[in-house]
Amino acid sequence: MLFVPEDFIRKIVKFPTVLRAVEGAFVALDGGKSKIFEVVRGSGSDPSHFFGIKAALDGSTGSVGVKAGSYHPANLKHGRPSHTSTTLLVNDETAELCAVVEANYLNGLRTSAANAAAAKFLARPDSETLSVIGSGSQALFEMAALTSVLDFKTILVGGRDALKTRTFAKLASTQLKCKVEAVSIEEAARKGDVIALVTSATEPVIETAWISAGTHIAAMGADNVGKQELPEGLITDTLWFVDFPEQAVVIGETQHAFKAGLTSMADLQDATLGALLSGRAKGRTDDRSITVFDSSGTAVQDIAAAAAAFHAYRELPRSNLALDKKKKPSQTCRING
Repeated sequence: MLFVPEDFIRKIVKFPTVLRAVEGAFVALDGGKSKIFEVVRGSGSDPSHFFGIKAALDGSTGSVGVKAGSYHPANLKHGRPSHTSTTLLVNDETAELCAVVEANYLNGLRTSAANAAAAKFLARPDSETLSVIGSGSQALFEMAALTSVLDFKTILVGGRDALKTRTFAKLASTQLKCKVEAVSIEEAARKGDVIALVTSATEPVIETAWISAGTHIAAMGADNVGKQELPEGLITDTLWFVDFPEQAVVIGETQHAFKAGLTSMADLQDATLGALLSGRAKGRTDDRSITVFDSSGTAVQDIAAAAAAFHAYRELPRSNLALDKKKKPSQTCRING
């Protein structure tokens, strides 16, 4: 069993590697080679300290995996991360524990990878303006991921807190080595050809009237019951896709439209990222449709990303691994690269 540390992942694991892994995971899911299990949710002694466990069999890697994630907003006051994630990889054939992977940074990569993959099919190829609404750590991942698959000329960030939004814009400009402009949420929504919603909101943060024809929306903030970033009625006037229907209607953005009877499981079965990637479903077919991708975050993403990190780690020179130099790593735990 290997322990794959966070510092290694930050230095070695690059976004294109995770993007390929996540795309492969969704293709396998669409092909019936994977199984996603029900999400387990709970809280600590502080009700705002949220825990979630996501698990699945990922056919693209031959692994059963479990990701334990935590959201503890009080950590920010003490200079600690508000989100933590750890993924365990188990060989499907032998039930042997292969790796424990620190997944804080990896979680940001795998989330943004799904949105980037969807944007290839749902955003207009000539999209010029990327608008990101939200200024947390995930917003930076989304900017980097979406700019890697589309050639934007302008990047905007919108938020309720003007000072926080300007501070984030400066940070993003430095990190991405391009100009990021801070604007209001409404201006960001009205000007964006692609809008990435990266908030923890429990009610819509943008209005339907602000969205122009031809816009693509990546909605990834809703990952728990009650979270919401879009008006639920928007689903009736858009091409709406999800990562995993059974999960999206419970904890994703789609939960609100589903409860209102505006969509059904039958409507969503072929409207998935896996169907887009495998060619079973068509994405954007014209320049005027509004498209939406509900990214609730799935366990197969976690497993595929962790497997990519595990594979990279075990390829390091033997002297860099915490293993007995006389003992070769178990071949039964090899995960597909």
